[in-house]
Amino acid sequence: MKSWIKKALIIIIFLPIVLIGVTAAILVLKQEAITQKAITAANSQFVGKLTVDNSRVSVLSEFPYISIDLRGVAFFENKEKDTRPFYEAGHLYLGFNVWDIIGGNYKVKSIRVSDGHADVVKYPNGDINILLAKGIESRTREEEGEMVGFELSKVKVSNFTISFEDKSDTMSYRVEIDDWKSSIRKREDNFTFDLKGNLIFDFLRHGKPTFFSEKNIHLDLDLNFDTQQQVLQLMPSRIGLEEALFAANGKVDILEKGLDMDLRLEGQKPDFNMFGAFLPKGVAEALNEYQNEGEVFFKGTVRGLLAEGSTPAIAVEFGCENAFFQRADNNLKVDELRFFGFFTNGSERNLRTSELQVQNFNARPEQGIFQGDLTIRNFEDPYVKVKLKADLDMEFVGDFFQLEKFEGISGQVLLSMDFDELVDLDASATDLAQLKQSIQTELVLRNLNFNVTDFPYPISSVNAYAVMQDGAFNLRNLDFRISDSDFGFKAEVSDLPAIFHRFDKPVKVSLEANSKKMDLAQLLNKEDKKEKIHEFNTRFVLNAKAAELFDFQYLPKGNLVLEKFQARLEHYPHKLENFKAELTIGEKEVAVKNFSGKIDQSDFRLDATVYNYPKWFQEELAGNSSIDWSLQSSKLKVNDLLTYNGVNYLPESWAKEVFSSLDLRGKLHLYFRDGLQGADLILHQLTGRTQLHPLKLEQFRGTVNWERDYLSIKDFGGKMGQSEFAFDLGLNLDDSVQVKKDYFRFRAAALDLDALLGFTGFEEDTNHAEAFNIFKIPFRDMEFTADIKKLNYHYNWLEDVKGKARTTSNHFLHLDTLGLRVVQGSLGMKCYLNGSNPEEIYLHAQMQADKLNIDKLLFKIENAGKDIMINENLKGEISGTIEGRFLVYPDLTPIIDQSDAKIALTVYDGSLVNFAPFLALSDFFSDRNLNRVRFDTLTNTFELKEGVLHIPRMNINSSLGFLEIAGRQSLDLDMNYEIRVPLSLVSQVGFRRLFGNRSRNEIDPDQEDAIVFRDTNRRVRFLNINMQGRPDDFRVSLGRMR
Repeated sequence: MKSWIKKALIIIIFLPIVLIGVTAAILVLKQEAITQKAITAANSQFVGKLTVDNSRVSVLSEFPYISIDLRGVAFFENKEKDTRPFYEAGHLYLGFNVWDIIGGNYKVKSIRVSDGHADVVKYPNGDINILLAKGIESRTREEEGEMVGFELSKVKVSNFTISFEDKSDTMSYRVEIDDWKSSIRKREDNFTFDLKGNLIFDFLRHGKPTFFSEKNIHLDLDLNFDTQQQVLQLMPSRIGLEEALFAANGKVDILEKGLDMDLRLEGQKPDFNMFGAFLPKGVAEALNEYQNEGEVFFKGTVRGLLAEGSTPAIAVEFGCENAFFQRADNNLKVDELRFFGFFTNGSERNLRTSELQVQNFNARPEQGIFQGDLTIRNFEDPYVKVKLKADLDMEFVGDFFQLEKFEGISGQVLLSMDFDELVDLDASATDLAQLKQSIQTELVLRNLNFNVTDFPYPISSVNAYAVMQDGAFNLRNLDFRISDSDFGFKAEVSDLPAIFHRFDKPVKVSLEANSKKMDLAQLLNKEDKKEKIHEFNTRFVLNAKAAELFDFQYLPKGNLVLEKFQARLEHYPHKLENFKAELTIGEKEVAVKNFSGKIDQSDFRLDATVYNYPKWFQEELAGNSSIDWSLQSSKLKVNDLLTYNGVNYLPESWAKEVFSSLDLRGKLHLYFRDGLQGADLILHQLTGRTQLHPLKLEQFRGTVNWERDYLSIKDFGGKMGQSEFAFDLGLNLDDSVQVKKDYFRFRAAALDLDALLGFTGFEEDTNHAEAFNIFKIPFRDMEFTADIKKLNYHYNWLEDVKGKARTTSNHFLHLDTLGLRVVQGSLGMKCYLNGSNPEEIYLHAQMQADKLNIDKLLFKIENAGKDIMINENLKGEISGTIEGRFLVYPDLTPIIDQSDAKIALTVYDGSLVNFAPFLALSDFFSDRNLNRVRFDTLTNTFELKEGVLHIPRMNINSSLGFLEIAGRQSLDLDMNYEIRVPLSLVSQVGFRRLFGNRSRNEIDPDQEDAIVFRDTNRRVRFLNINMQGRPDDFRVSLGRMR
């Protein structure tokens, strides 16, 4: 090869490489200056802030252009950069021509953007964030010259999202660009664009997807822009929407006042993909399960000015002929499908004047018919005209559509509808009656059966008949069964169009429901809901303005009347009947009137008014609200109300109580500040009668106050029979925070406990061990006081009963003081109960009595399972002290055989009644009444230990004579006594036994013998008698006093 040829080849090969290398070197040297100058120039003009993380030269990314790759590009709304950038790009490539760079002319020939987003926001005042950010701060400074210019011939966009949000509207848009390519060519005054791209479009409302979301769009557009005429020509192009393909052409004139548009769109593939493309994604995907074919067409035009306050006219025609749908899996078919439709945005070119018509719709399923016409006008407040005739076999419908939520569907649906609201749009006042007269609809459901997914019981035997005539809807019957439960419904709506359009006119809605049996466990699919409802029947009527049912702030204003309600519950074994109520909702008040009914033999009536109820619905609750209420009942059986599943949880003496002539009235105040802070319940009046006790409730009143973490009741009380009492209560509701002390303060002018507790006497022994054990429930640190002027306890009136007590959390009850008077006597007590072990409750007591009538004590003790009253054998007035430790039952009855006590007593003017040791001496005192032995004064200190009473020696001046006695006796009457009887008394006894004038049987048991006093100045000789055993088995012997 000749040398010059070799040289030429080398030059041809290496010259481009050298040029590219030189160009790249120049660009590398200049890139920082170019980038910084461009950013500085932009930021000097922009209100916002443009930033770039870094840049580098790329030779091959946009070949044949050499590019500067700007990385981390961000555009902020202001210089402070305190908001999220509305524009970001991972890469922004600016491509330059080699010869331009060598000549020092930096004109951008290509742009490629990737990995970013642009968020366009239009504010309520009309400002747009991008335009605000690009606002010029100053134009007074002359630039020395632009270092970078633009002569674009290629634009690429990939992996980029553009969003638009109008803050004054609920709608927004989002476009995700997967790949977008555009080539640009200039010929004199014309620019030619080839635009190809794939993107995903979303139409959002309130930030959530609408029916037109996740739509795949493919663009293949051919555009020509005449810069001289300012006309953008859309040459024949193609637009793909999902599986549909459309041809597009037309032009846009760019005017000073806006864009004058003349565009045409026509479907290219005559199948139902054209319609499926506009349907929600799930519905469109469902069409793929069917084979379809037919003569389908779609044509649309956009003509007119697009500018501020002006919208072009939009018109679309669509339809099909000779079409069918057939399932591939079961070959079910709907054929003879045809319809014609059009859409226009009307004369004013907005939603209000928009209209959609579908005419001559016909479809013939294998069984039944479906024919109709549809017109919708005014998309802001739609007016509808529907003419429809359908006879559908639901088994075919279920199999054809493969309904996901329904299984095994069968039955028949008949629908005949002639619904025309359009006559109202242009009608005069005299023609308005035509609206109702043009609405005629009939719906029939026959023997419909189906199963719902995830619900285990079938819905069967659905039968219904409904008509709509003259604007009134009447559901004459709707009956069905769910497993063992049956239901029946009736309903009426006086003016359905008024509700549909939210007219400001009165409407009446009524609903009636009934059921012979409702099994809640089956209906709720919860086995723990055991309740069954029988003989259920209810009816209510709502009267309101139609607009109020939708356009309300808190509650719709109107009147709701419960005309009847009745039911019988199985586990709450009572019958509810004749329930009625009226609810009236106003601007700030809610009134409940005559809420009345019967539960078995009990009846009630409730009236209430809620004031300032809007406070309850505000996000930040603040202010006050109140409720006036009253409740009356002529007869109220507690057992009717508070028995569930055969169990009544009230105390036995009140479980079967019956109240009559009951009247309660009061007021409830609610206080809000960042939520409910407190409440006051004021009881103005409580009156009534009780039947079993029987008691009359009179003049009851009081106040209950609730604050956060604390509950208090003040001066709550009234009169019940002879009782007249009141109490105060304070309780901390949060154990971790002690706001105030817990207390209970009780006061009474009179308290008849026998009447309140239903006491009837001591005839039957009580099982004390099974009594309610208060020590098994939690205790709190709490103080108690009582001040009772008169107290009736077991037929005895006590006076001036005063006490102070306190409980502690470790189950101790301290009775710090207790005092009372009985006639001339008094009793004082101080003790504490230790219930830390609720199975062994101990009473530690100190008692002091002064001239207290023993009959008034009524102290009961227990021994060997039998109750013993200590006043059964001993009578008189008692003074002295008792100190002891007693094991007690839950009802505080002492268990004597496990208790210890020291008893120092003086008994005045007393008597021993049926005292076993004296009855045993009947042979020696045959002329004396041993059933009742009187004595003047008895003083001694006794000791009770392990159920045995130890009696030190004491002298008794008695009606038997003066005696000395000592010994012990257990409470099971096992005794061991030593008795010293004067010899003179024994001699007389013996004489009487020999020459007695009267027999023992002749002694009057009520005879009171005179007391014989001991003469301390005379020496007395005694006979010592030892007595051992029980009253029914004892022995008497002579002995020496120990």
